Amino acid sequence: MFNKYYKIRVSGKNLRRFIKSLHNYGIKLNSISLSNSFFTAIVDKSSLDKLLDLKTYYKIEVLDGLGILYLKKLILSNICFIIFFFIGILYLYFLSNVIFDVVIVSNDFELNEKLYNELDNYNIKKYKFIKDYDDIQSIKKNILNKYKNNIEWIEIERIGTKYYVKLEKRVINEIKKDLINRHVVAKKDGIIKKIVASNGEVVKKVDDYVNKGDILISGEIHKKDEVKGNTAASGNVYAEVWYKVNVILPINYYEKKYTGNSKNVFNISFLDINFNIFDNNKYSNKDVTSFSIYDDFYNMFKISYNKEKEFIVNEDINLITNESIAVNRAKEKILSKLGKNEYIIYQKKLKTILNDSTIRVEVFFKVYEDISQYKYYLNEGV
Repeated sequence: MFNKYYKIRVSGKNLRRFIKSLHNYGIKLNSISLSNSFFTAIVDKSSLDKLLDLKTYYKIEVLDGLGILYLKKLILSNICFIIFFFIGILYLYFLSNVIFDVVIVSNDFELNEKLYNELDNYNIKKYKFIKDYDDIQSIKKNILNKYKNNIEWIEIERIGTKYYVKLEKRVINEIKKDLINRHVVAKKDGIIKKIVASNGEVVKKVDDYVNKGDILISGEIHKKDEVKGNTAASGNVYAEVWYKVNVILPINYYEKKYTGNSKNVFNISFLDINFNIFDNNKYSNKDVTSFSIYDDFYNMFKISYNKEKEFIVNEDINLITNESIAVNRAKEKILSKLGKNEYIIYQKKLKTILNDSTIRVEVFFKVYEDISQYKYYLNEGV
């Protein structure tokens, strides 16, 4: 396409005979259109030079350049539009990636002021560039850690060129003076394996089976079967508890693994045509996060700024691997609920059920877990 081609027009008589003679001279004519008094054709630079060197009474005109010549002509004739088009894209990209306002949705003015200052430290303020997803998640986590006594949860949401900060205040209920007495009770069934009591009267022992709600460490202090006092019992009771976890996976299971490659591209879509600008290294599989720069009213033409992450798909996984993956998923579910000093004692796959398109695996777990929780009670004058 980008070789030098020309569109010519040749006028005169006996045009068919002239065309045959040109062929004998090694002049190649393409896309010939013949009429009574002239014909048009497309020739390359070499054939044009030979044609112009012929001594002939035929009138030969060069109508236009094609290929790279045509492209140059097209670009030069539209250079202002092209320049302003790309300036417009850059300008729109700039505007769409700059913060123009930050709004905190809360009625606590004192807390709002602290948050504005905190966000300012992270450059979430007017006329600064927007943050990517990972930055926002990190900022939210840092704010929650810093204000853990004031904020229950926080969400930072970008809408257009504004950031909206939504939060829920942490409400710390003050325990009334007549409710300071409490027991340590079991929050689930289990067999006690360890008792660590720091205050109160231990009423259970290791290897006892307990039900949910049973008192483990009492706030009532007994002496010869009489209640002599009350206190706020405290401590931790660890027990063996049991879980059955079901995991369902598709039989045609595949894994998606990110390669670590990512890029930012401009994308233009018009009707069903969709392409990236200046993108020579296209990903076969990718996750795309799209930020609209411009779209028309009818959504026929759209310019967007996309963030692409490449991944590879591993489909070569058989049923046995599926079963193994399901067991690991079940284990992950249990581990996600466990805290410090808690662990899985034993696990066993109970059964595997195959359907047309899914596999269901049931796994049994014995878990070493803290089952203690507090239960407050009224002091009835003891």
